[in-house]
Amino acid sequence: MKKAIITCSNSTIELYEFVEDFYLVSQKANTALELLRQGLPTWVSPEKYDEMKLSLWVYNDTRANALCHYENGENYIALSVGLLTAFWNEVEDFVSQDNLTSVFKISEENRPTFMDNIYFHMLNFTIAHEYGHIAHGHLREQKGEKSIDETFKMSDVANDKDRKAKNWTTQLKEYDADSFAVTIQAVLFLQQWQEDIRVNLANFDKMFIANYLCFRTFAEKTGRKFADYFDKSIDEYDHPHPGIRMYYSYIHYSYWIGRFRDFGEDTMTILGSGSDAVISYEKNVLGKEKIKECYYSVAFTGKGAQHVMNLHNGWQEKIEHFNEYAYMEIEKTDTIDSMPVSLDKNGNFVNKN
Repeated sequence: MKKAIITCSNSTIELYEFVEDFYLVSQKANTALELLRQGLPTWVSPEKYDEMKLSLWVYNDTRANALCHYENGENYIALSVGLLTAFWNEVEDFVSQDNLTSVFKISEENRPTFMDNIYFHMLNFTIAHEYGHIAHGHLREQKGEKSIDETFKMSDVANDKDRKAKNWTTQLKEYDADSFAVTIQAVLFLQQWQEDIRVNLANFDKMFIANYLCFRTFAEKTGRKFADYFDKSIDEYDHPHPGIRMYYSYIHYSYWIGRFRDFGEDTMTILGSGSDAVISYEKNVLGKEKIKECYYSVAFTGKGAQHVMNLHNGWQEKIEHFNEYAYMEIEKTDTIDSMPVSLDKNGNFVNKN
């Protein structure tokens, strides 16, 4: 089995090609990783992929973490065994919910395939996210970190103002990496497009639920607490709220699917179905009533909408700078002036009449 060693934060990490057999998740993870490695070269042009010198690895750490790293002109993506295990546990917990049939109709015969698909999409999104950090120059930036990982915590910031500024810069990079990952997922979805809308609905629902499970896992497993989101300024956090990540992902899915399949009735039905599936799962399966407990609903409040706009518009201002270090040109889009708001922070509908 291939191995490599990288140096992150003055400590070395041993990387492995596959998960060792004594881990229970090894078969599921290694099968998915092998498929993903085949796809990595297709996410950018062959010339750019060769220039990136990118490789995908795993490492033995029980913490749920994913990282990307730049060293000696080479780029690495690495997933911890803890993350690979946590993702599979999330999938198992998801399909074992008593009321899941209110959201998904899964037969016992199709359950293993359904679980494998969700797991694959979770890994695909996570790897594409790290890939986005690399492709868009986040690691090669002169003042940037040469490693980015999900457990990152700031310990060297002198004052509150600098801490918040660094938090916000980190959020902008996370927004961009998520946007790149959505692009990869959207292309995968479009490649599976069929004239039967039922197939498209099922495929998109699975993909969108996988995004939700990714964001929830990272928030909960890395100890990021968002229960007091409405009481804090958005730059108190070094990652966007999971519901915010869901909402801007939805917007980017809309952009890509509409761009290639137009914004007709079928497209809007598909997009709406994915959103409804997440909301229904949180409320009807998990039984969450308070808005701060419902990750996705937070994004439809005034604060959530403003947060999404700030992330999108803030990143547009950074694109010219990061294009100096990116392996591929980052596409600039229009700024957002307003977004609809449907909920107040207590979870009540606004403008109900």
